[in-house]
Amino acid sequence: MSRLPVVAGPAARRAILLPAVLPLGLLWLMLSAAAVWAEPVRAEPVLVDGRDRVELSDFMMLRDPGRSLTIGDLRGRSGADPFTPSPRLSQAHSLGITADALWLRTGIDVAPQAAGRRILTLDVPNFDRMEVWGSWNPVPEPIAVLGDHVPRSLPFRRNAAVVDLPAGHHTLWFRGVTSGSMAVPLDLWRPAALIRTEQVENLVHAALVTVVLLLGGCAVMLAAALPSLALAFYGVSAFASAGHILAMTGLDALLWGRHLPIGGGNPFVWLVISGVFGIGFLFAALPVRRGARWVVPVLATPVLLGTALLVVYDLFLDGDFELDVVLRPRNLTLLILAAGLAASIQSWLAGYRAARYMVAGWAVMAAGNVLTALRNAGVVPWTEATYFLPVYAPMVEMLFFGAMKAVRLRLLRVEKDQAQRSLVTALRRNEAELAERVALRTADLDRANAALRDREAQLRQTLEAVPLAIVLTDAVRSAPLYANRRARDQLGGSDLYHDTADRDRLLAMLGRHGRVENAETEMLDGTGNRFWALVSMVPIDYEGQPARLVAVNDISGRKQLEQELTKEKEIADASVALERAAREAQRQFLAMISHEFRTPLAVISTAAQTMGLTAADEATGQRLLRIERSVRHMNGMIEACLLDDRIEGAGLMLRSSLFDPGALVCRIAEAAQAAAPQHRLRVAADGLPDLAGDEQLLGIALSNLVENAVKYSPSDGIIKVALRREGDAAVISVADRGPGIPDGERERIFEKYHRGAATGRIPGAGLGLHLTRHIVTAHGGTVGVRNRSGGGAKFTIRLRLPDIGPPDEGDAYA
Repeated sequence: MSRLPVVAGPAARRAILLPAVLPLGLLWLMLSAAAVWAEPVRAEPVLVDGRDRVELSDFMMLRDPGRSLTIGDLRGRSGADPFTPSPRLSQAHSLGITADALWLRTGIDVAPQAAGRRILTLDVPNFDRMEVWGSWNPVPEPIAVLGDHVPRSLPFRRNAAVVDLPAGHHTLWFRGVTSGSMAVPLDLWRPAALIRTEQVENLVHAALVTVVLLLGGCAVMLAAALPSLALAFYGVSAFASAGHILAMTGLDALLWGRHLPIGGGNPFVWLVISGVFGIGFLFAALPVRRGARWVVPVLATPVLLGTALLVVYDLFLDGDFELDVVLRPRNLTLLILAAGLAASIQSWLAGYRAARYMVAGWAVMAAGNVLTALRNAGVVPWTEATYFLPVYAPMVEMLFFGAMKAVRLRLLRVEKDQAQRSLVTALRRNEAELAERVALRTADLDRANAALRDREAQLRQTLEAVPLAIVLTDAVRSAPLYANRRARDQLGGSDLYHDTADRDRLLAMLGRHGRVENAETEMLDGTGNRFWALVSMVPIDYEGQPARLVAVNDISGRKQLEQELTKEKEIADASVALERAAREAQRQFLAMISHEFRTPLAVISTAAQTMGLTAADEATGQRLLRIERSVRHMNGMIEACLLDDRIEGAGLMLRSSLFDPGALVCRIAEAAQAAAPQHRLRVAADGLPDLAGDEQLLGIALSNLVENAVKYSPSDGIIKVALRREGDAAVISVADRGPGIPDGERERIFEKYHRGAATGRIPGAGLGLHLTRHIVTAHGGTVGVRNRSGGGAKFTIRLRLPDIGPPDEGDAYA
């Protein structure tokens, strides 16, 4: 059997024992405090006099496990009183976390001078819902409702509601439901006193939150400037701590009217985030050792603490022995803090003195969370001290972490100074070597210059052999500096251009674009004759002065070829005439084929319909339905070919008239539903004024979209056809749940004969969407497509409405 390595020294032994003993000490503290229970007290009425703040206490309690009781069940109840004294709530203790509804009852004696408007506060910012009834108000509706799940009507950090108290003796009933700790610090305030108190408290809380945010902001800016992963972790941890403070103090609800989205239901989520990034800061800032004897204490600490939490929940806090107890945010925070504390102690004992600040920070945070657990469990009373000390423990933790980073930076500065001194020594040592290397490099440079001169000579030889005329001119005076053999033989003297305007044009192009490529220019040869050439020009540096390199390519032969191409164009025009004649013959052929096909297709369709009326079984009926659908498909293809030929020939001639677009949409949808009973078509048509256009062609365009949706949608799929008005346009949309349209094909699918990659073996000619775009464009409209979230595509036709007044509202076609 393998054994763990033996711990060598006392420092290593302390690294193992201290983190292991810590959770046992915390467990002992919780069990010792849980043994102290308050003595029962008798409920007495609370006197409401002229004091600014009256604490409600002496509660009678009733648990409602099913949350089924109403105020009517408790008012005027005869028989035994279901309420029992609750000394723990009366002495500001929590009842722990429970899913039951909690009913409370207390009596109040309102002095005549204290009657009037008071503000009832529940000083628990994260309480779900608290309803309040008074004996002076017999209606079943509560006189006040407080909590996170209630819209805030008063600008207070606490949960608050206005209550009008009449003089005399009264009874108050409270019904509380919360997912957090069941604590009910209820107070009655004079409005002015509450406003003064909140102003002071809010200033204090805001100042402390600002400190934490400044720490995080400075850390993030330093992390971006240095850069530093440790500072980035520190900044995010500080921001998460600020979010926890805002949620626990209620400042987030005061500032934004509701809790922040993260941690709104459980503020301890912020502590989990802060702890995770705090662990990241620890590992990024400190060199944590690895190995069995160092890793085992770090991992054993949260395991032992988690086991202790399970035992405590099972024995003392009405919980169940389930692992999800450990994964709750408040308990998960304790485990993270325990692991961080153990790792910090390990680094401290390993000799990194800066880690003691991490130990202090984690210890403060762990103590705050233990105090929170004891307070929520009702072991210690619910007071401002037991509430806000854990709330601001993360701020103290951030200060300790910042101190650790400052010490770490100071040590790094010392190391940097030492490194700089070592660098100076090394530089002086290398100075002599550098001088020697300079001498060697100088010799190499001389050899390189000699090689450069050789290459220049080779370049001149190359330019001499180039079949193009190459001229090098001065950039200022345009005087020739060099000309290769071809240039000397072909070109004239200093005047290269037939027209000086051509030279100015080329220089302007060179100034704008930095180069000239293949500019067609008329040049002069050595005998003064003109010829056409392609001129290219680039600026270069020649022997330390600016120059221009000009390349001249004689294209006289190409010009002669262009004349020959002109003759060829005349021949091509004759070919176009022949093609038009062939297209006319094709049109006549299509007309003949459509006539010859329609008659047998009509006979087949009639026969299939007649046989369907007397079909003996369902299989025969289904085969006849497939025959009818195939006939309709063939007729559609013939119509599409004829319409495409009509468009390609004499153009699309519109037979415009006024028609009801809603009736058109419903007619097309009904025909599609009858042809495809396995699909479900949903039609939503708003009442719109009549449109002016070719109703038959627009019906073909819409039918193409609906048929495509049917073809590419799965069986039993839902196809939505909608008609609505958007401004001065009528919008018809067809949405399906098919494969959708790839991004690269959204425009190409409207091209003639193009079929998308997702069509597979689905039949089609690639004409439907092409015809749809032609028809809609001819009506002055547009057609487009986009993919739907969750799959499928949505085609949209937009047609301009005639300006004849607003449409009737409320009309729709089912």
